[in-house]
Amino acid sequence: MSGLHYTEVCLSPLEVPGESSICIYLSGCINRCHNCHYPELQKEDYRDALKLYYKDIIALYLHLATCVCFLGEGKGTGVEQQELSECAKYAHGLGLKTCLYSGRDTGIEPWMHVFDYIKLGSYQEEAGPLSSRTTNQRFYVRKFDSHYKDITAIFYKQSAGIKAN
Repeated sequence: MSGLHYTEVCLSPLEVPGESSICIYLSGCINRCHNCHYPELQKEDYRDALKLYYKDIIALYLHLATCVCFLGEGKGTGVEQQELSECAKYAHGLGLKTCLYSGRDTGIEPWMHVFDYIKLGSYQEEAGPLSSRTTNQRFYVRKFDSHYKDITAIFYKQSAGIKAN
């Protein structure tokens, strides 16, 4: 079956600052980052088709969440980008914000403008994760229409707070 496949779902307060996110991990990642923290996501069409279960997943966590966070873009095809856009619009219709974690080294593309938050950039071990001041990755919030602001520094502060505890 073509389209997006997901490997797991969880609820997290960490992926998107200030939000309780339904995190949906998507398989088919084409980035192949060195020392990937979740190599199973590189398997193509691994696990269940998202479109079969998406509305049930959202219904299950709706009362606990403020955001839906898609971790990955699948293979990044036009069909999958359209499916992600439709999923984001559905979540918005229920009053939820949306986030896309893209592992690609790219700018914000027009099809991504449906998301409230966007994380861009491959994981480069020498640069560190999003919480590192030397990271190549960037995290953006949509301020209005298609204008986004880089808020990556929020993750440095979160990391410092975690270490201090």
